[in-house]
Amino acid sequence: MRPRPSLLARWLEPIASGLWIFFLLVTVAIAAVWSCGIGDATLEKWVTSPDLRAALLWLNTIGDFAWITLAAINVYLCLAEEEGLPTARRWTLIIVGGVLAIGFSRFPLGAIQYGRQLGVEIGDVPLGLALFWFAAIIGGRETMLRFFPRFSHGEVALGTGILAFLTDLNLEPIAAKVRAFWFWRASSPTLPPIFDPPLTNSVVWGVAAGVLAVFLREENVAASVQPRSWKPVVTFAIFQAVLLAAHLGRWARA
Repeated sequence: MRPRPSLLARWLEPIASGLWIFFLLVTVAIAAVWSCGIGDATLEKWVTSPDLRAALLWLNTIGDFAWITLAAINVYLCLAEEEGLPTARRWTLIIVGGVLAIGFSRFPLGAIQYGRQLGVEIGDVPLGLALFWFAAIIGGRETMLRFFPRFSHGEVALGTGILAFLTDLNLEPIAAKVRAFWFWRASSPTLPPIFDPPLTNSVVWGVAAGVLAVFLREENVAASVQPRSWKPVVTFAIFQAVLLAAHLGRWARA
């Protein structure tokens, strides 16, 4: 049977519902900003009031990280409700730890340099990177469970890796060229930075997601067949939709 919600979980249920609605509202704003390519230079040009411009620049700086954080919180709350807090904490540590380990090593991702848009850094890896992949990996796994309920654990992990690979293909150009999440240092200091993402990055994140998903096992088999929340799946779909909107906006402005 699914773990019975604790008294604290029942008290927090209205807050969780409010956070989901807030995430959806922020998603609309993020989709508009990304698809229209609104950055600091645009705000400097459009807004003449110094105070308003400063406020909008600050919101533009923290907006991406806030959106990703809201996505991760909502996914975590669903995970805690369905699998229990111990499992949710363990899976979070597995994914966040794995993502940070890849970021720390730098070897698989090349000479990557992170911008300020993804929030505070742990070492020199932004927390937003780990939170994004936490939401994306759990969302991808839940998508596999939702649409392929008869898949084995290994097949679900493989499918999660494939979805992560496709997600990164969708993400990389927007992250580097539109939102300045990251770029790559050139081989020579005299050369400009590189904003064209290598395909190997998507392969790395696909393989990493598949491997990490192998370690995400439910506490008992009965819990895995209970009706599951759509929120992680919707969150995963929202990531894809916002990125596709950003691609369309970028092509329209070209």
